[in-house]
Amino acid sequence: MRTNMSKRTTAMKSFVVLFAFFLLVGCGLRIIRPPSGTYPTSPVVAEVQFRSRICGNPFQAMLDGNDVTGQFSPPAATGGQSQATFPGLAAGSHILTANASQPGFFGGCSNDSETSNFTVDRDTPYMAQCRVQSVPIPPDWAESGTAWVLQGNLNTDGGGTNLLQRNVDAFVWTYTDPNVRGACIALPRGSGAPGSLAGIICQSATTGHACFWDNQLRSNPGTILGWSGQRLVISQLVDGEYFATGANVGGRCVSCHSGNNVFLISPDDPTWKKVIKNVNLSIGSTFTTRVDTPRYIPLPVHPSWTNPVSSGGGLCGLCHEAPNATVTGYRNIVNAIAPTNRMPMPPNCVADPGGCYR
Repeated sequence: MRTNMSKRTTAMKSFVVLFAFFLLVGCGLRIIRPPSGTYPTSPVVAEVQFRSRICGNPFQAMLDGNDVTGQFSPPAATGGQSQATFPGLAAGSHILTANASQPGFFGGCSNDSETSNFTVDRDTPYMAQCRVQSVPIPPDWAESGTAWVLQGNLNTDGGGTNLLQRNVDAFVWTYTDPNVRGACIALPRGSGAPGSLAGIICQSATTGHACFWDNQLRSNPGTILGWSGQRLVISQLVDGEYFATGANVGGRCVSCHSGNNVFLISPDDPTWKKVIKNVNLSIGSTFTTRVDTPRYIPLPVHPSWTNPVSSGGGLCGLCHEAPNATVTGYRNIVNAIAPTNRMPMPPNCVADPGGCYR
């Protein structure tokens, strides 16, 4: 009796091991590229692996509901791997499904199918340049349905610390790339109607490089899209490559964004304080507005798109460079609104009656 039970137990274990082996290696086909959940850039290379020759139902591949079987080579009937290249896929979500029949382990033919849900992240040349310099690339921006997070309104949270336009709404949104240290901040302003500016800046914490976008169409740089109820597609927006040649209706970014850090932030403002300190890593562990380098570098590299050092005056100038004159002018306007003298953190240097920030 015990011998029979032992034999049955051994046989059962052998079956379980064999079945597990079949589960591991017995899939008739597998989509190797692009796997689900990935973000390939265009052109997209698709690759399907077959355990053995095709029998019964022939191989078929469908991309977004369209039959693309004929684009795969070599023919899937020979087994092995078959590949296709799709050069013109639009940015966004796509579905690739592969179906085929292959010999079963116990005879006959077994139908197999696999699906890959992937998203094409189609870089513009500028986005690719930023990515090479470890700058986090922002996703499309919208008030809902994206990875952007609203942090506050500079016109209300801090009593009016909108540096560019006093008494006008300026909403601070942040994006955290889970794999890239740095920060992306969007600042949509005004009512959001066409003509309302919305700028996006991303900065790498490791290389110090920074990239810029505004809500103007690349196809028509004079058009300001607005942002309320709109989706700002990053690849369609005017970027630093345009700005360096003067195609930004909002002004030359580097005229204000200068210094060791690209972000112009008032540390006493409640919204900015939350963004700077990232209390309890609530924004994301890779998010930081700081840089490891001595000075941020604007992209692209262009003679008119630079971040020059401006030596300060007096005792403070031995360590601190002079503030940008444009920023100083904006600060003086904003600081005239009560409560006064809030930004951008003007210290009083006793040894320099003029103060470090003029």
